[in-house]
Amino acid sequence: MNARRMEEGNPSQQYVLPVRDFLTDEEQVKAVVLRYLTLEKFISLLELEAMWFSRLGALQDKFEGTVPKGARARILELEKDRERSEKMFGSGLLTYLSNAVNTGRNDPARVGVAVNCWFSGQDESEEMWYKYGQDGKGVAIRSTVKILSTSFHITGDYVKISAVGRVQYVDFESHEMTARDANDVNRVAFIKGKKDFGSEQEVRIITMNCLHSGCLAPDGNPVSDYQLTGPGLFDPNRKGFYVKCRLRELIQAVIVGPNAQPNFITLIKRLVSRYGLFVQVESSRLLPKQ
Repeated sequence: MNARRMEEGNPSQQYVLPVRDFLTDEEQVKAVVLRYLTLEKFISLLELEAMWFSRLGALQDKFEGTVPKGARARILELEKDRERSEKMFGSGLLTYLSNAVNTGRNDPARVGVAVNCWFSGQDESEEMWYKYGQDGKGVAIRSTVKILSTSFHITGDYVKISAVGRVQYVDFESHEMTARDANDVNRVAFIKGKKDFGSEQEVRIITMNCLHSGCLAPDGNPVSDYQLTGPGLFDPNRKGFYVKCRLRELIQAVIVGPNAQPNFITLIKRLVSRYGLFVQVESSRLLPKQ
């Protein structure tokens, strides 16, 4: 089924994404986030001036975007009465997705939400370097929660169903959610399995799995008019897409991994200079792994 294109507003205007958890402007400014990257992904970021957003259902955690066990039964009961459900939950993203897609009925966030993941904290994480930073041979970029909320080309109606916030790590077998919260994809998209991922301290940006003028296709090319108006606008099987960003605002510093070769920092400095980024390139504070 074709998705309805949402109102994009003024693409040249800077919109601010809603921020959860970090309630004051001061908190958002002080909340440092890091994104660990391979060299390949770092070059892609510089070249495209866009960052990858993964569909929730395409991520490693099989529980991403799913409703905890206890809440699922309550939702199924409510969904038997569509009119009552819409009175309770309104005509937000859940209703939109239900009208646009006939798959993922009980877990609309898995097909309908895309995320971009960061890791909170000023201090580097050895675990994150090895999981996402090319075994400590890649780079990390530093930013803040406040900057995340203003740096991406997400405009118009898409802002209303996007957010920046801290991930809550839960046990999906026992975690309690009300039916209302479990039917809110903005809440479901911020919970993750505690057992395997609890140490990641993740902050993420969520948005809708729909292409718009602020996106690039998965191959890095501009989205076509057909994709913006036809079946390609929404694809429940798409692994993700790029969202354009204000790179010079987003990147506050670049950190070279602890296991990088000595000449690697010189290469990264050359790349940063070539792409017109006036930011500091730092060596990791962690010791190389022997």
